[in-house]
Amino acid sequence: MADKLLFDSLSWEQVCGEEAGVFHFYLIDPVGRSVVRVNDGFDRAAELTNCEVPELDTLWAGASEPDSSVDIAYDPDAEDQPAFCLRLAHGGTTTERVVAGRAVLMACGAVPDDIAHQLSTAEAVQAAIGFVGKIRTDVAAWLRSGAQESRAPARRSAASGHPRKHRHGTSGRR
Repeated sequence: MADKLLFDSLSWEQVCGEEAGVFHFYLIDPVGRSVVRVNDGFDRAAELTNCEVPELDTLWAGASEPDSSVDIAYDPDAEDQPAFCLRLAHGGTTTERVVAGRAVLMACGAVPDDIAHQLSTAEAVQAAIGFVGKIRTDVAAWLRSGAQESRAPARRSAASGHPRKHRHGTSGRR
């Protein structure tokens, strides 16, 4: 009788293994091109994204479980920052989000197994991410960043410290 009561308290999805209870938070940093597991990601989203009021996008939500979702918190004013593209597959469809700046990926509750597998480790999340663009490719921004004031040497040999080779194989002596 105790087995019957235990079985009745579980949902069909939990018994069949179609959903897994998860509680994962990851900080995604496109500047450092890194994914790090963090604690209390929901409560610390403002701190981790360097934003007073981070935007929250829901990537997946459980219809029967209101507290089950996969969300991403990010700074909505970070559009000039390096970005990343997150791809999550579920039930034959792929959800993509491009986010600029640091973000916190949050998975909580009864998340389907195919999504839970993609968010199980920092390495798995890294595999679902593609970093977009190059870091600091804007020449004007590079010049403003404090690059040297002097010009670079015009000759390759002068820049590398190698002696200059003379034409026609001569030694340069007359």
